[in-house]
Amino acid sequence: MLKKHLSVLALIAEKLESKNIPYQVTGGIAGNIHGSLQPPQDIDLEVAAADFGRVAELFADEMKQPPHHLVDDEFDLWLMTLSIDGIEIDINQVEDAFAITKDGCRVPFSTNLSRSERRQISGIEVMVQPLEDLIAYKSLIGREADIVDLSSLFQQKL
Repeated sequence: MLKKHLSVLALIAEKLESKNIPYQVTGGIAGNIHGSLQPPQDIDLEVAAADFGRVAELFADEMKQPPHHLVDDEFDLWLMTLSIDGIEIDINQVEDAFAITKDGCRVPFSTNLSRSERRQISGIEVMVQPLEDLIAYKSLIGREADIVDLSSLFQQKL
């Protein structure tokens, strides 16, 4: 993982934890924490709907795109996007979050923040999506990059 991503991740985790806001790192960074070698594009986090507004206030100065309902070819969820030191951070709420499968089905994510695991990467500790949940998520989305990444994650699980 790139040093810049690590420093931004450490800053975000510190701010969230200082306000007792449960979160979990997902996406490419979670894959890196679990052993994937794919370089991260951005930072993806999930928080509860009850904390979504507080997170928006906490990062108001870094807000690139305010909380909004995103519906596209892959997702149907509530999302906000931050930008810190040139790194994009997507934060979505876990409730009312759906994947849109390749055949057009709208499938709910079964995210439970209480299952998040405290893990360490390059000296910083963060709450991360469990490997089994990450594999299920990447399988559901089915993007080509995710499929390649899955093979690495499956090896870690074995």
